[in-house]
Amino acid sequence: MQYINYNGNIHPESEHLLPVTNRAFRYGDGFFESMAMFNKKIPLLDYHWSRIDFTAEVFFALLPFRLTVEKFSGHLLDLCSVNEVSSNARIRLQFYRKGTGMYISDQDELGYVISMDPMDNSQFQVGSGLKAGIREDCYKAVSMISDLKNSSALMYLLAAQLTKKEGWEECILTNQYGQVCEALHSNIFLVKGEKMFTPDLDAGCVNGVLRTYLISILEDTVEERAIDVEELFTADEILLTNAVRGVQWVKEFNGKVYKNKKALELTTLLNKNLL
Repeated sequence: MQYINYNGNIHPESEHLLPVTNRAFRYGDGFFESMAMFNKKIPLLDYHWSRIDFTAEVFFALLPFRLTVEKFSGHLLDLCSVNEVSSNARIRLQFYRKGTGMYISDQDELGYVISMDPMDNSQFQVGSGLKAGIREDCYKAVSMISDLKNSSALMYLLAAQLTKKEGWEECILTNQYGQVCEALHSNIFLVKGEKMFTPDLDAGCVNGVLRTYLISILEDTVEERAIDVEELFTADEILLTNAVRGVQWVKEFNGKVYKNKKALELTTLLNKNLL
């Protein structure tokens, strides 16, 4: 049996805790953070918490005053114990606005749920390469919330359905201007020679934690700018990054086969620097 932490208390995952009036269920009034835990520690935890603070501010919401970074780390150790997770897991921290009402809530305090799923790997792994496609008819709209990990995921769900239907393993998404935005689960980087390119936040991509970290340590070798779909075919490598999977690489896209030299290099760098 799996267990979760619901507002500071441990419950069986199967227990019915959220009412049908929950605002995340009704209106998508919430957001989440996905993290990898290796050896009972979360790489880039400060980056994750900074994004949580920023998202709550955009939502005009109040974080639970008892949920500090230190308290969260303690909750994880407790969940590891009851779930018999030895060291490594995928962590999801889900926030939802409490209260009732329609679009205007009578409360701004956030509730939270922490869940974990065991992982076999104890460090980031580059993987064997992904087959990717693209969906351009269900684009991501660029707005003040497009860089947030909010609970409204219909666009991603529809892209995932096409991914399943076509037999892909990943799907590249565009924005309303027809520019490359991100992938289904990740930010996207193109490698051309010694240079890397990634869509800037104005393209509508999620402000990913690992994206932010890589840009900070790679400095001038990474350029943030608009990327046209045609550039996918001229790249030496297509890299997909997120805080749980690390750096993954696209092996095949629309019939073209790609390399993974930079993916291997960055994965080694992340494991050395963060673990």
